[in-house]
This record gives sequence, C-alpha cells and structure tokens, in this order.
Amino acid sequence: MNEYKKAVQYIEFLKQTYGLDITIKDYKGFVYDNEKMEFSLRPYLAHTNPYCMYVKEREDTFYKCLNTNKELIEECKKRDYFFHLCHAGLCELIIPIKEDKTVYGSINISHFNHYPEKTNKAIEETFSKDRIKEGKRKFKVFARSAYVESSTLIPSLELLAQYLLILIKATPYKKENKEERYETQLRDYIKNNISKKIVAEEILTNLNLSRNQLKQLIKAKDAKNLRDYINTIRIETGEKLLLETQKTPKEIALSLGFKGYRHFENLFVEKLNISPKDYRKYYKNEKYY
Repeated sequence: MNEYKKAVQYIEFLKQTYGLDITIKDYKGFVYDNEKMEFSLRPYLAHTNPYCMYVKEREDTFYKCLNTNKELIEECKKRDYFFHLCHAGLCELIIPIKEDKTVYGSINISHFNHYPEKTNKAIEETFSKDRIKEGKRKFKVFARSAYVESSTLIPSLELLAQYLLILIKATPYKKENKEERYETQLRDYIKNNISKKIVAEEILTNLNLSRNQLKQLIKAKDAKNLRDYINTIRIETGEKLLLETQKTPKEIALSLGFKGYRHFENLFVEKLNISPKDYRKYYKNEKYY
C-alpha cells in the first residue's frame, strides 16, 4: 500500500466515522509539485457541499472565498487549531499543516453552525437581496455539526496533518528565486485581470519588467508567446471554476475573457485532451482507491 493511499483511506475513515466534510487547503503549491499527491488528494481540494457551491455560483462571492487564504495562513502561524467563520457564515475547524512558522496548508472541517447570529448576518452581507432567502435555506439544509465533539476530533486530525507534512517534506521544495518571484507576480497580474484584454505594455508598466525579462519568463514556461502563456493560465483557472462552481462551461468561458465558448473549448481540449464538459463530469465523480 503506497503512502498516498494510506492518507486517502484515513481521510475516508474520518469522514465516514464522524460525518465530516474534509477539505485539504494548499497554500504552498505542494499538491501540484507531486503528481501522485495531486491525483490522490484531488477529491478533497475544494468544498463541494451544496451550500458552498451556491456561494461560488457568482464570481464576486467565489473570489471572496479565495481571498480568505491569506487570513487563514496568518492564523495558522499562531495557533495549532481554531474555529473560523467564513464570509458566507460557515464555521470551520482548522488544523494547520505546518512546520515551525512555515504553513504549507490546512485541514478544514465543516460545516458547523456554532454562531447562529453571526452566520445570519454574514449570509445577509454576502448575498444580493434576490439570493438571501435561498442562501439561508441551503445553509439550513446543508450546514450541520459532526457526530462527535471537536475535542475528540482534534487528535485524529492533528495526526493526519502530521502525516501529510511528512509526505510534503518528502517532495523537495524549491526556494523561490528572483525569476520565480517575477513569474508569480506575472501569474497574479493575469489572474486579477483575466476577464480583460491583457497587453504586454500594461504588464511591463504594472510589474516594472523589461521586455526581455517578460520574454524570458514566457520562454521558461515553454509558452509560444504571451498570448499562449495567458491562455494557459485561463485554462488552469477554467479547470478550477469547473470543479468549484456551478457555472456552465459557456459562462466560465466568458468570465475568462474568451469571446466565445468554442475558442475556450478548443484550447481546453488542446491542452488537456478532454472537453470542459467531460472534465467536470469526470473529476467531480471520480473515486480514488
């Protein structure tokens, strides 16, 4: 039995024994540094509870979810475990995956309803007026507590966190150099402007890069040109949206800046050898081990 299979079996044991919703949050990219780990942990990388999926239906509330990571990382540095109320009112038990002050990720256990008044206020602040009623209904149906007290859960979850840390440490982690930092900034700029037309001049000005530096960054990623590089990031983002939202592939294509669905579909197939519709169908239902 390989080490990743052991991790998955333990996660499934905890889910079934205690009635948990378990998500593995990756703050360092450790999952994607290891193909076997990515393949094994893929089912646990996103909240797929129907309430969470409803939250992520709209682009504004979806990106609110993504923007909580920085807050969680800082809290993980300070504490060994804690409860966190998300912007949409769900309470999660957070177990950091860390070594000293380096936070690699966290194990997020949801969906608790420990703070009803705060939750109600959060829902009203998160959703537009036409979605509040449905948001409250879905929360009531799908938010629940685990079958066991958190004080009983924590030792088992800390054991899982330590085992995942061992697996992470077994994968060599490269310290980010100057070029990698520039590449991270470039990726972030594209992601933040992904629905717009992105031109080289704006990138050079906003990131204070020379034209030669930009060319070298693109070349290092084996992209044909800037457009190819941007489209690669758009397709990667499209993968995430297909798995974590209920938007149709056509809606996703438009939100990523494509003028039509056909262009998005053709690029998706070219890069992943599978259509967006089949990708969603396959990975949302895929079972491991």
